[in-house]
This record gives sequence, structure tokens and C-alpha cells, in this order.
Amino acid sequence: MTQTTTGWAAHSPGSPLEPFTYPRPDPGPNEVEIKVTHCGACTSDLHLIEGNWGVASRYPQVCGHEVVGKVARTGSLVTGLAPGQRVGVGWYKGACTTCEWCLKGEEQHCPNVVPTCSDGHRGGFADFLTCDARFVFAIPDALPSPMAAPLFCAGQTVFTALLRGTRPGMRVGVLGIGGLGHLAIQFAAKFGCTVTALSSCEDKKVQAMELGARYFHTLTPATLQAQENTLDFLLVTASNDQDWAGAIALLRPRGTLCFAGMPNPVTLDIAAMTYKTLTVSTANVGGRHDMLQMLAFASEHHVWPLVETFPAARINHALDALRNNQVRYRAVIEL
Repeated sequence: MTQTTTGWAAHSPGSPLEPFTYPRPDPGPNEVEIKVTHCGACTSDLHLIEGNWGVASRYPQVCGHEVVGKVARTGSLVTGLAPGQRVGVGWYKGACTTCEWCLKGEEQHCPNVVPTCSDGHRGGFADFLTCDARFVFAIPDALPSPMAAPLFCAGQTVFTALLRGTRPGMRVGVLGIGGLGHLAIQFAAKFGCTVTALSSCEDKKVQAMELGARYFHTLTPATLQAQENTLDFLLVTASNDQDWAGAIALLRPRGTLCFAGMPNPVTLDIAAMTYKTLTVSTANVGGRHDMLQMLAFASEHHVWPLVETFPAARINHALDALRNNQVRYRAVIEL
């Protein structure tokens, strides 16, 4: 008898999520089946649900790529993972492991990377998820499951960007204090950087300072002008349009402007950047080694996302709150 699982799926672009039953395959030799207990809801899920990324959405679209659960079954060749063990999965759940990028430890750039919940793959808004055991990660005991879930995408993204672009003692700015930004403040501060939080909302100041920011400034022209040439690295976690000329002016010579959010197309003043020899970079989720390093660091240094939890029956309420920027700072579905 074929086993099935139930997921929560959008059946057309922008439609509410509804229960959806589909086959639940036995795990292959190198696979594990996870009984999902928690799954973060991310703006990337909204893009897939609403069809904003073209063919990446395949309906019925079952999203969810910040997955936490317990191993239910393992394939015959799996070692290091056992039934009942608490584990997590991020944006991708497999790769070839043999190409140039996989051998460099950058599996996220593998041409055959297997996404967890796009391009026809059904993700963690479901009872069960089956995937390559090599992309399933044990969760340190100190990390509670609701807080662990957002680390598997939001956490890894900002951790990897900061790990590669900063060093202790640097002056780091975080522009946008939301789901990504509140984690970036914590990681950057624990890395030994001096952190400046930049937000359009004055009411986020107290929380940003509690999370580790040394300074807080609102995104007004006068404030930006007063803070010119004060940062070595500026991590943009906001997805809305900004004063990019003002952002560039914040950077000191040889500084870096790094985009971790996904804003609309951006126009930058290359002449102004050339004058200060600035670098523009972007952030991706990172490889398997980055994931393990991030989980260990977050556990040791108590880098916990601030989350709001929602039962699976209220998943559409959670997504509406996310759409309307009403979540502080990560929504997590409890299944």
C-alpha cells in the first residue's frame, strides 16, 4: 500500500494554502525521511506561492525550506543519522557532490542542486519530507526547535555573508531590521564587529541595541549624511527601495556593500564607488560546511531568532502576517 503525506499547498498563484495529499516514497539508500515538527515561513515562500519566480513555482505548490523535525526512516546506506534524531534542512536538499563547486564546499552553486521546495519539489509545509541524508543536519541540543528553524535559511544566509566579508574590529552596518537583519546584528556582534543598525522604524532601536548593535540610526537624509564614511561593510537585508547613493556614502574606502535581501533592480553610482574603491557583493545560503559552522556558532553564542509560532491550521494567517510585515521577526509553523 502506497503511503501518503499531507502538505499545505497553493493550488494556483496567490491562492490560500489548503491540505494536499500526495505519495510518500520510501527513502532511497542515501535518503532519510523526516517527520516535520516545525518549518519557518520565509518571503521566498511567498514569492513561490504567488508565482513571482516564474517556472520555479509548480502547482500544487508546497513550500517550506526552513525545516526541523525528527528522523522517521533511514535508507540502507545512511550513517550518522538515526530514527528519532532531531534534524533540519535548508533551501536545498541535495546536490551532485562531485562537480567543481561541490568539491569546493559550495554546494549551493552546484548546477544540479536540488531545491527543497521549488521547481516541482515539495517542501516542509507537510507532515513528512524525504531528502538526501548528506544535506540533513543534526541540531545542537541547546537550540530549541522553533528558534532553530529560521537558522536554516535566514541564519545561514547572513552568517555566510558576514563570515566571508568581515573580520573582528570592523565597523559593520545592517540596513533593515527584520527577519534577516535581526540575525545579522547578533552574528556580527558575536564576531567581534562594531555594529550599526539602520532602520526606517525608530521603534526598533531598543531591540536592535539589545541584540548587539552599538549604534542605531533611522534612514533619513540628515542621518545618512551625518554617518558618511563610517562603515567598512554594509549588509542590506531590506527588500524595499532605498537611497542607494546615501548607502554608498556610508562606506569608508575599500568598503563593501553586500545584498542579502532581494530588492527591486538597483541603480548604483559607479563613479562614486570607484572614487572609494568599493565592492558590491551578494549573499547566498552557503554550503554544507557553512551550515554546520553556523549551527555550532549559534548554539555556542546563543544566537536565537525572535519567532512567532503558528499552528498548521493557521498557516494562511501566518503568511498574511508575513505579507503585511506584521511578524517580529520570523514566522514558524508548528506541524
